Amino acid sequence: MFLKGIEIQGFKTFVDRVRLELGPGVTGIVGPNGSGKSNIVDAILWVLGEQSAKSLRGTRMDDVIFAGSARRRPVGMAEVTLYLDNSDASLPLDFQEVAITRRFFRSGEGEYYINKVPCRLKDIQELLLDTGSGRGGLAIVSQGRLEEILAARPEERRSVLEETAGIARYRLRKKEARQRLEAVEQDLTRLQDLIGELKDQLGPAAVEAARARRHQKLMALLNLVELILKSREMAESQNRLRRIRERWQALKSQEEELEAREEELAGRSREIRERLARNQEARERSRVELQGLREQLVQVRGRLSLVDEKLAALARQREEDREWEGLLAREEEKLRAAAAELARQVETGREEMAALEQALAAGRETREKLRAERDELAARLARLKEDLFQVAHERAGCHNELVRLEEKQAGMERVLEQKQRQLQELNNERERLEGLLRAGEEQLGEIEANLKALEGKKASLETELPLQEADLAAREKHLAGLKEQQRLLVARLKVLRQAQADYEGFGEGVRAILQARSRGEAACAGVLGVVVEKIEVPGELTRAIEVALGGAAQQVLVRTAPEAERVIQFLKSQRHGRATVLPLAWLEPRRWPNWAGWVLNEPGVVGVAAALVRSEAEIRPAVDYLLGQILVVADLRRALDLGERLRPPVRLVTLEGEVIQPRGPVTGGNTRQRAGFLQRRLEIQQGETELANLVARLNDARQQARKLASTLETGRQELRRVTEALIARRGELHNLLQRLSEYKDQLARLAEKTAVLGEELARSTTDSRELVTSRREREELLTRLEAREGELQGELTGCQEQLNACQQALAAVEQELAVNETRQQALAKAGEQLAARVEELARQKENWRRQQAELAARMTAAATAANELQENREKLAREEEWLAGAIQQAEEGLQRLDNDGSACSQQQEELARELEELRARKGKIAAHRQQEELNLARLETTLEGSRAELEERFGRGWQEVLQKPRRHLEKEAPRLRRVLQEKLAALGEVNPGAPRVYEGLRRRFEELEQQRQDLEEGRAALEQVIAEMEKLMARQLRATLTAVQEHFAALFRELFEGGEASLELTGSDNILEAGLEIIARPPGKKPQHLALLSGGEKALTAVAFIFALLKVKPSAFCIFDEVDTALDEANVERFARLLRQFASRTQFIVISHRQGTMAAADVLYGVTMMEQGVSRLVSVRLEQLPA
Repeated sequence: MFLKGIEIQGFKTFVDRVRLELGPGVTGIVGPNGSGKSNIVDAILWVLGEQSAKSLRGTRMDDVIFAGSARRRPVGMAEVTLYLDNSDASLPLDFQEVAITRRFFRSGEGEYYINKVPCRLKDIQELLLDTGSGRGGLAIVSQGRLEEILAARPEERRSVLEETAGIARYRLRKKEARQRLEAVEQDLTRLQDLIGELKDQLGPAAVEAARARRHQKLMALLNLVELILKSREMAESQNRLRRIRERWQALKSQEEELEAREEELAGRSREIRERLARNQEARERSRVELQGLREQLVQVRGRLSLVDEKLAALARQREEDREWEGLLAREEEKLRAAAAELARQVETGREEMAALEQALAAGRETREKLRAERDELAARLARLKEDLFQVAHERAGCHNELVRLEEKQAGMERVLEQKQRQLQELNNERERLEGLLRAGEEQLGEIEANLKALEGKKASLETELPLQEADLAAREKHLAGLKEQQRLLVARLKVLRQAQADYEGFGEGVRAILQARSRGEAACAGVLGVVVEKIEVPGELTRAIEVALGGAAQQVLVRTAPEAERVIQFLKSQRHGRATVLPLAWLEPRRWPNWAGWVLNEPGVVGVAAALVRSEAEIRPAVDYLLGQILVVADLRRALDLGERLRPPVRLVTLEGEVIQPRGPVTGGNTRQRAGFLQRRLEIQQGETELANLVARLNDARQQARKLASTLETGRQELRRVTEALIARRGELHNLLQRLSEYKDQLARLAEKTAVLGEELARSTTDSRELVTSRREREELLTRLEAREGELQGELTGCQEQLNACQQALAAVEQELAVNETRQQALAKAGEQLAARVEELARQKENWRRQQAELAARMTAAATAANELQENREKLAREEEWLAGAIQQAEEGLQRLDNDGSACSQQQEELARELEELRARKGKIAAHRQQEELNLARLETTLEGSRAELEERFGRGWQEVLQKPRRHLEKEAPRLRRVLQEKLAALGEVNPGAPRVYEGLRRRFEELEQQRQDLEEGRAALEQVIAEMEKLMARQLRATLTAVQEHFAALFRELFEGGEASLELTGSDNILEAGLEIIARPPGKKPQHLALLSGGEKALTAVAFIFALLKVKPSAFCIFDEVDTALDEANVERFARLLRQFASRTQFIVISHRQGTMAAADVLYGVTMMEQGVSRLVSVRLEQLPA
C-alpha cells in the first residue's frame, strides 16, 4: 500500500482544487516560508481524523476553510481526499484504490467518505488501525513531533513503541472488555441486593399464601351452594323467554316475506335505473358523436373550398409560364443566328491561320532539322574516334555491373519476404486488440447502464428512508401517547374500583354493616347488600335513577325482619351510626297506577323508573317499592307539563336529575358533588370498554411500528447492499477503463510500428524495382555499344559533304520563315477579337438556357401539385358524402334512444308506487316485532345479568357444575351456606393475591439467581479474555522492543559514525505499564539521557529512533515536515542516505529547505504563492532532467 495522491480544495490557502500525484520512493516539497507547504501536512493530518484545531495551527475548526484574500472571496467548504493504492490488499476492502475524503462546512457540519460512500470517523480509524498510517502512528513526523518524542515522559514514549508493535487494536479491545467487566460488577452488586430483599419477603409470603388458598377452597364451596340456589330462580325466566321468542319468530317470517318482495321490486327498479343511466349515457355519446360529425363535415367543406382556390391559382400560373416560355424561345433563336455568323468568321480565320501555321511549322521543322543535322555531323566528326576507343572498356564494365546487380537483387528479395511476415504478424495482433477493445466497450456499456440503475435505486432509497424514519418516529410518538393514555386510564379505574370497594360516599352505619358482612360476622350474615349495588341501570339513566333513589340508594337489603333486627342491634352495640334496613319479606311493591297508564305513551316520557332498572328477582320487591311510582321524563319542560296534568300528582324525575315532588316543589340546578355508586360503576364499565379499545389500538400501533421498523431496516439493508454494489461496480468500471486505455495505447503503438514497417517495406520495394531497371538498362547499353562500333567507321566518309549542303538549305528556309511570322501576328490579333465576341454570345445563351430549365422545372412542379390537389379534392368529396350519411344515421339512433328512455321512466314510476305501499305494510309489522324485541331484550337482559353475575362469581363453567349430581347439596344448601360463612368469618381477612405474590417472588428469586450465575460466568470469561490479551500484548511488545533496540543501536552507530545507544524499560516490571527511556552515547562521550545531549545530537538520535521503528514495521507512507532543520550538512547527507535506503519499503513525502534532502527526492513539488493568499503547485521529476 502507498499514497497515490492528495486532492485539496478550499483547505487553508489551497482555494482551487489541486492534486499531488505521488508514487513510491521519495517526494520532496519545497517553497519559501509562508507559501503553504505545511498546509499540505495539515490537510493529511486533518483527513486522517484530527479533531483539535490547535494541532492544525488554528483556534477553531472552521479556520481550515479558505477565509478569502484581497482578490478572492471566502469559500464555504474545505475538502481533502487521500488516494491509497490497495493492490496488495493491505486494507480490508476489495478495491485496488481506496479514497478517504473529509469535508467541513462553515455551518459546522462535517462529512467523511470512503470511496465516495458516507461513513463515520470511527470507520476510517478502524480501517487504518495497525497499518502505521493512522493518526497516532508514524505517518506524519514533524519537527514538533520529534521534540514531543524526546521531551515525553517514558510512559508516553512507550505508546510509540506500542503503535509499532501493532497492539493498539488489542488495547482498544481490552478497554472495551474492562468497561464491560465494570458493568458486570455493578450488575452483580445490584443483583445481590435484590436477592437479599427477596429472601426476607419469601417466608411471610408463604404463610399468607397458605391462608389465602384455604380461604379460596371455602369460598369455592360457598359459591357452589349459592349457585344451586340461584339456578332455581332462572328456570321461570327461561319459560317466559321461550314464549316471547315464538311470537317474535312468527312476526319475523312475515317481515322476511315482505322484504323478499321488496328486494324483488327494488331489483327491478335498479335494473330500470341502470337501463335509464345507460340510455342517458348512450344519448349523450350519440349527441357528442353527432356534434363531432357535423364539425368534421364543416371542416371537410372548408378544406374543399381551399383546394378549389389552390387549383385556380395553379391554372393562372400555368398560363403565365407558357407565355414566358414562348418569349424565351424567340430570344434563343436570335442568339443562335448571331452565333452562326460569328462561327463562320472564326472558321475562316482558323483555316487561314492553320495554313500559315502549317507553313511555319514546316519551315521551322526544316530549319531545326538542318541545324541539328549540321551540329550532329560536326559532333560526330569529333566523337567517332573517341567512341571507338571506349567501346571495349565500357562493354567489360557493363558485364561486371550486371553480375553485381543480380547478387544485390537476391538479397533484397529475402529482406522483402521477412518484412512482409512481420507486417502480417502486426496485423494479426491489431485484429486481436481491436476484438478485445470492442468486447470491453460492450462491457463498459453494460456496467454504465448497471451503474445508472444502481444510482437511481440508491437515490430512491435515500429519498424513501428519511420519510420512513419520520413515519416511524411519528408512530413511536403516537405509541407513547397511547401508553400514557393507558397508564392514566388504568390509574383512574384503580381509583374508581377502590372507591367502590370502600363504599365511598356511603354512611358510616352502611359501611360498617357491609364491612362486617365481608368479615363474615354472624350479625350481618343475612345482609344481601345495599339497593344501589343490586340494580343495573342503563348509562343514560344513571343520573335520573340516582336522584330518584336519593338516600334510599344506601338502604340495606335483608330477607326477613329478624335479620333486619340483628343488623340494627349490631349498629347499636358497635356504635357505628345509623342505617335503613329493608326486609324484603315485609315490602309491598308499589305499582304504577292503572289510571295513569295513558301517560306512558306521552312524548318525552322515558318510563316508570322500576321498569327501567334490572335486578335479581329476589330484589325486585325493593325495586318496585322504591321506584314503582316514579316517572322518568326526558326534560324539565315536559315534566312540568305532565305535573300539571297528573291528578293525583306523582313524583317525576328528568334525565338531567331535576325532581318534581307530588305536592309541587321542584328541585334542580347543578352542584359540584362526588359521583355516586351508580355513576362510578358506569364510569368503570365505560373505562373498561375504553381500556379494551385502547389496548387493541395499542397492539395495532405496536404491530404497525414493528412492521414499519422492519420495513425501515429492510430498506437500510437494501441501501447498504446497493451502496456496496455501487462501489463494486465503480471499481469494475475503473478497472475496465484502465484496461480499455491500455488496449488503446497498445493499438496506437502497434499502428506506429505498422506505419514504420510499411514505410520500410515500400522503400525496399522501390529499391528492388530500381535494381531491375538498372539491370535492364545495362543490358541495353551493352547491345548498343556493340552495334555502334560497326557503324562509326561508315559514317566518317560522307559527314563533310552533308555538312556543306545543309548550310545552304538552312539560309533559304530562315528567309521564308521571317515573312510568314509577320502574317501570323496579324491573324492572331483578329482571332482574339472574334473569340471575345463568341464568349459573350455563349454567356447570353447559357443565361437563356438556365431560365428555360427553371421554367420547365416550375411548370413540372405545378402540374404535380395540380394532380395532388385534384386527388385530394376527390378524397374530400367522398369524405363529405360519407359524413352526411353518418349524420343521418346518428340522428335516427338518437331518436330511438329518446323513445326508449321515455318508456323506462314510465315503468320506474309504476314500480315506485308499488314499493311505497309495500314498505308501509312492512313498517307496521316491524313496529309490532320491535315491541316484541324490546320485551325479549328486557327478559334476556335480566337473564344475561343473572348469567353474568354467575359467571363473574363462579366462572364460565357454572352450568357444567350444576349438571353434576349433587342432590345432597341441593337439600342442605341453606344450612351449608351458614356453616361456610361462619368458617370464613373465623378465618378472618386474607389477601387473595398472596399465592400469586408468593409464586411471583419465588420465580423472581430463581430468575435473579440464574442471572447472578450468568453474570459470574461472564465476569470470569471477560477476566480470562483480558488476561490473554495482556499476555499477547506483552509478548508482541517485548519482541518489538528487542527488534527496535537492535536496529536503533545499528542506525545510531551509522548516523554518528560510532557511539552506542539503547532502549531501557523503567518504572514497572510489567512491560505494558513500564516507561521507555532512550540512552545514547555519541562518539567520545559517556552514556547519558537525552536531556543532556545537544540540539543536533537530540535530533539525530530521534531520527535514528524513528527509522528503527520504520525498519521493524514499515509504514505505508511517512511524511517528514522539516525534521532536518536542526541537522548540519554532514548529518543531512546521512539523513538523505537513510531516506534512499528505506524508500524501497516506505513511501516518503519530505518537506525541507535543505539541499542535501532535496537531492534525495525522485520528484519535487514546489509550493508558490504567485497570488497573495493562494497557494499553487509546480512539479518536476528529477530523473527526467538533463545531467
